[in-house]
Amino acid sequence: MDMRGQTHRDFTVSLRHDGGYRFVSQATEAGTRHGEAFASDEPDPVGAASAPATPALLGAALGHCLSASLLETARHAHIPLADLQTDVNTVVTLGAEGLPRIDHVDVVLRPVLHRAAARTRRCEEVFEKHCTVTSSVRRGVEVRVRVDWSYLDDAGPPDEPSAAAPPSAV
Repeated sequence: MDMRGQTHRDFTVSLRHDGGYRFVSQATEAGTRHGEAFASDEPDPVGAASAPATPALLGAALGHCLSASLLETARHAHIPLADLQTDVNTVVTLGAEGLPRIDHVDVVLRPVLHRAAARTRRCEEVFEKHCTVTSSVRRGVEVRVRVDWSYLDDAGPPDEPSAAAPPSAV
């Protein structure tokens, strides 16, 4: 995220109750709407599962931020992506108090390159630290990230030295 020369940026979400456990949210920054309103709902049996549940929304925020960070890192490394798909699994278990808590989040990013490119490992080594959401959420929830590169030309990854350990397995 670019801070645009500011010391802070305030992102606000206003929620409106829409019946049952469903809410409609509108995101803004400094009074400017960010996108369309979106719904959330609790999963059954509490809610109607008519919209994403809050753990899925957290997963979407993590997946989006990591994907954007990988795109930006690849762009800076002059590595054009043919495609990128990200899958996120947010795991909820019963916590110490017997209440549901997010145990961990598994994220798999699947960038597709037109051809093998140097510096893909370097992109992997640095992109996570640029993800605002992941860096913040990791203070309380384990976030496990894996990048599965693929290549349209079937050449596979080039040999490249790596000073850092590979990313954690999912």
